[in-house]
Amino acid sequence: MRLEEVRIDERTWNDADEARRQEYRVAFQEILADDELSFPPEARQLSVTVGEQAMALELTDASGCAIASAEVPRSALQGHVTEYVDIVRQLERAQRGVAAASIEALDMAKKLAHDDAARTLRRLCRPLGADHDTCRRIWTLLLTLRVDTTRLTGVRGHRPVR
Repeated sequence: MRLEEVRIDERTWNDADEARRQEYRVAFQEILADDELSFPPEARQLSVTVGEQAMALELTDASGCAIASAEVPRSALQGHVTEYVDIVRQLERAQRGVAAASIEALDMAKKLAHDDAARTLRRLCRPLGADHDTCRRIWTLLLTLRVDTTRLTGVRGHRPVR
C-alpha cells in the first residue's frame, strides 16, 4: 500500500489564500504520486503541523493511529530556506536577462540546495524512515509552508540536464 493523504494543520490551511492552498495541493500531489516513498508500508497519511518553533510531521496508519513522528525545528531549515529563495530570485533575474550559462549554473545550484535541505531533513526525519528522495519531496512541502512560493517563479522544476 502507499500513502493516501497529506494534510496540514487547519490553522495554516485556513490562513492561506487560494493561491497558496493550490501550492500546498501541488506539493501534496508530488508526495502522493511518488510510488517510491520510503515511509513504512502501513503509513497512509502524513500530517504536518506548523508551530512557532518547529514543524511536526506524523505518519498514521489506516485506523488513524500514529506510527512515527518527527520534529523539524525552524532554525534547522532557516539557512536552507534563505539559500534556496536567494537562488530562485537570482534565477528569476537571470531569466529576464536570458543568460543561458547563468541560468544553467543557477539551476544546478538550486538542485544542490534542494539536496542539502533534503540531507538535513533525512537526519531530522529518521523516525519516519524517509530516504533522500522522500526528503526532497518533504522539503518542497515545508518550503511552501514557510515561504509564499506563489510570489517566486522558478520554485517548481528544474531545467533538463544536457
